Amino acid sequence: MAKNVPAASDPTSGSQGPDAPSLARLFRLLERLHSVECIFITLRDPLDGRAFYSNDRCGKLRDAARDVANAILKSADPLILQANGPSAATSRQAVDPGALGLDFLAGVALRDATGNAIGTLCLASRTPVNATEIDRQALEDAAHLAVREIQHDSAERTARDAWRVMVEAIETLPDGFVLYDENDRLTICNEQYRETYPESAHVIQPGRSFEEIIREGVRCKQYAEAIGREDAWIAERLAAHANPTGPVEQLLPDGRWVRVLEKRLPNGGTVGFRVDITELKQRQAELYELAHRDELTGTMSRRAILSAARDCGTRARARGEPLGLMILDIDKFKKVNDDLGHFAGDKVLKEFCRRIESQLRDTDCLGRLGGEEFLVVLPDTSPSECVARAERMRTLLSATPITVEDEDISLTMSVGATDYRDGDTMDEAFARADRLLYRAKELGRDRTIAEFLDDPSEPAGR
Repeated sequence: MAKNVPAASDPTSGSQGPDAPSLARLFRLLERLHSVECIFITLRDPLDGRAFYSNDRCGKLRDAARDVANAILKSADPLILQANGPSAATSRQAVDPGALGLDFLAGVALRDATGNAIGTLCLASRTPVNATEIDRQALEDAAHLAVREIQHDSAERTARDAWRVMVEAIETLPDGFVLYDENDRLTICNEQYRETYPESAHVIQPGRSFEEIIREGVRCKQYAEAIGREDAWIAERLAAHANPTGPVEQLLPDGRWVRVLEKRLPNGGTVGFRVDITELKQRQAELYELAHRDELTGTMSRRAILSAARDCGTRARARGEPLGLMILDIDKFKKVNDDLGHFAGDKVLKEFCRRIESQLRDTDCLGRLGGEEFLVVLPDTSPSECVARAERMRTLLSATPITVEDEDISLTMSVGATDYRDGDTMDEAFARADRLLYRAKELGRDRTIAEFLDDPSEPAGR
């Protein structure tokens, strides 16, 4: 019994010749095996917008392709018809080849793996063909080959379309995207990825290995943090890439910061993103400044200077080095504010800090404890040098008045100086320096009072 199947789609649109080389090869093979002029395939569901594929020798036959396909699909077996032959006369369901200008027509349904009909394969000739020469099994085998090639072509087309969509999608990403295969060779990346690394963009190409790209980037000074330690940096970066455990942050030569996010894939490849975090870094720096810098003077904040002193104390004790501490206080600063106003007072504080900082080393720290009181931390400084430096600062401050709005303001300061001793807590050392400062004020201000474990000192100053 013939199967009840849906009719074939209208094949009258689109070109006739096969786009896929595989179908062209199949048509040539069938032409050699069978003495026919026309070979065509009609599909129920158009492939890439086309329902009719032929060897370009079918003329206007495609106009009747749908009727021919429907007749074949209604037949349980391959259909072989001759003009005015017995099969045409006895089958009311079959088309008459003669009415189509043909002497011979043979066709077979194309079925997928589940048995569903997807179209038909037809052989036709305008000249007589001996029907007995048509091997029905060979015709069905050809149909199987056609189905396989059609499905293969469809899968390839789907894969190409998917690849195109993926490429378009990754190009829309705001971040750099890259994919490396299991051999660590670049498969694909978007333009944003190349723009992230302009100095080495010329080697960021499919097929280049991650190591090649990294080494060229180092050679071009693409990575600011690698300069001066190139081999070590490359080794660290390759290790992090081979076993990514978390984000890596990179500083680029133009001051931009990039966060590198990488993940290993089940097939051994690596997918990565490059996220520009420059604005984030700038905000972090601003927040750091707010937390660690005194807004008015630019010196370290109270919290920051106390923390720095504790860190210096830990290092000094571990290394067996002396650590000097000084608390400075501007004498009679309240009078400056009262007489000239807080705006003038602010200018005085800024100039005071500038002068004190001019006497400090890179390893020293200066921070504002509050008001006009400041803490100086002096790593690896002997008691005598600590007192000498306090005196230089005090003398420098009082030697030249500070001019604010045409007013010359003469300043002095009092200093309490001590050391951080074994057995001390840092709070005990702070308290001792503070006590010494107030002792200096009690003795008339404008002087340094120092107390060191191994070198008790007399008051210095006026």
